[in-house]
Amino acid sequence: MSDWVSPEEELRESWQQYQFALQAMEDEDWLVARHHLDLALKKLVEENYDPVYSIQARPQDSLYRRDMPHKLIAALDEVYPQILAMGEDASVYVRYEFDDAGLENLDEPPLDSAEREEIESFLDTLNRAEFTLPIEFNERVMQEIQYMSTRAHDFTEASLSRKTAFEEMIYAKIDSMGMPRDLIFLSLVESGYKIKAYSRAKAAGLWQFIPSTGKRYGLYQDFWMDMRRNPEQSTVAAMRYLQRLHDEFGDWLMAMAAYNCGEGCVRRRIREVKEDTLWDSTKTVSYWDLKLPKETMHYVPRILAAMTIGHYPEHYGMDVEKREPAAFDTVTVVEFMPLDQVAKAAGVDTKTIQELNLELNRWCTPPKENGYVMRIPEGTRDSFLVAYEKMDKKSWSRWQYHKVKSGENLGKISRKYGVSVKDIQSANHLKNTRIRRGQTLMIPLPSSAYASNSSKNSAQTKSSKSSDTSKKSSARTYKVKSGDNLGSIGRKFGVSVSQLQKWNGIEGSAIRAGQVLYVEKPAEKSAEKPAEKTVEKSVEKAEEKPQEKPAQKPVQKPVEKSAESNFIKHTVQSGESLWDISRAYGVTIEQIVEWNKKKSTKVKAGEVLKIQSNR
Repeated sequence: MSDWVSPEEELRESWQQYQFALQAMEDEDWLVARHHLDLALKKLVEENYDPVYSIQARPQDSLYRRDMPHKLIAALDEVYPQILAMGEDASVYVRYEFDDAGLENLDEPPLDSAEREEIESFLDTLNRAEFTLPIEFNERVMQEIQYMSTRAHDFTEASLSRKTAFEEMIYAKIDSMGMPRDLIFLSLVESGYKIKAYSRAKAAGLWQFIPSTGKRYGLYQDFWMDMRRNPEQSTVAAMRYLQRLHDEFGDWLMAMAAYNCGEGCVRRRIREVKEDTLWDSTKTVSYWDLKLPKETMHYVPRILAAMTIGHYPEHYGMDVEKREPAAFDTVTVVEFMPLDQVAKAAGVDTKTIQELNLELNRWCTPPKENGYVMRIPEGTRDSFLVAYEKMDKKSWSRWQYHKVKSGENLGKISRKYGVSVKDIQSANHLKNTRIRRGQTLMIPLPSSAYASNSSKNSAQTKSSKSSDTSKKSSARTYKVKSGDNLGSIGRKFGVSVSQLQKWNGIEGSAIRAGQVLYVEKPAEKSAEKPAEKTVEKSVEKAEEKPQEKPAQKPVQKPVEKSAESNFIKHTVQSGESLWDISRAYGVTIEQIVEWNKKKSTKVKAGEVLKIQSNR
């Protein structure tokens, strides 16, 4: 990459930022790439006014000054269309904070005698038993205390304020695992307790997991979401990782060092110490005996300094502002639901929903078959479910992402998903049909209800006779898979359980794997047997299996008939809500409340509800 740049020029900050951007582009981290390209441009301008890089001082830089702006603009031309493809104003939906303040200024000057005396005089009064991490107030720790309480005072103060919003949750996780409480200060040095913190090494979240380590400890990452930014899950992952490191090295300081530079590095340095001929083999190697990378040599002392200041913030002039953690309820969203629609249903602004769900990378909920557990402000769950039930979900587009494989073109991809090339171009802001291997495309998929309406609308342009014929042959069907039930199938196709029962002549809810069901209203003459030859041929032509008989009436009744002939009884199961029950029976929450004369929408396991039958 640097064939046209001299070794001296490779040290320029503009060049280094450009290299970071190229790496991010290769990984398709488009917002990260934009960040580094913006910095590269800024540094390039600064360098042009720096006497060190002037033409007179460095005539060999003339080629760099001429060509570098063109390279940066070319890179930006590639990055910005990808950012636009994320949706309008992508920066609103995916925001990173590139703040390395926790590990800046690693070359602090040594303490002078007056500074050392002031720090030592206070530390001598402390009871070290108050700390849960092993502490040694040596020169390295005191130097970090001086730095964090003076030059980095504002960063430390702001971090301790942010800590108050997370400490109840973090302490609960730490306590449940029986680990030292003061491990909480590792997050101060890693991220300053910023969920959106992002490093040039692609580490993210409160605990700054790199992608590979995050995945190893259960922090799922894909195009739609990044669980490294989930505070609860990332805290559990960090504690599991630290516990494993402690199990290996038997020392919390070494565990923290390995968290920073890797366990392999710590193993090698321990081995080097033990192989030294001057080392006393009867002694145990401690963190303070190791010669680690420069950053790690500062990293552990800085955590111990943060711990000391965090225990006595007033002494170090820290004005810590108490912040309350955001209280929230949760709801499971099955559809691709735009975040602004989530906010509308909850009666809050979109920013509030984004701040509660920072793991989301996009402007909508992710395509998860079992739904996405969305956080909404505390006290809004019942009103959300009522509003959600009334929403016109036909207007929501469904989205899928597709990574371009070798030999693919837009025509082939459009046929695969049943959408037009023009729609894919529009969704991804493509000026032409050129795509490249490894590129990620957003594919707009109409909802099943919308697709059904579109089919009917197009049929209306034909004669009445051809319209009826099309309608008879185009009713959608679905082959039941193992584990399916009427509720899950209904959610998949945006219809109610009662509609599925009516269209398929089913009483109760018993279905079996392999059974073929109508998932939209069939024409009159084909409504009786969805597994008839004409339907089977169109749905399962490739399988060449014997046709299956239509479903027989189930022997077992799933619910109990009440004394009132048009009502059935439903026993609430653990974890069920009125919304779940209303969806299962194709009724509204308000109807269930009215039928059962309930004063609220809350239900409990074992409660028996009356549900009016639609059949």
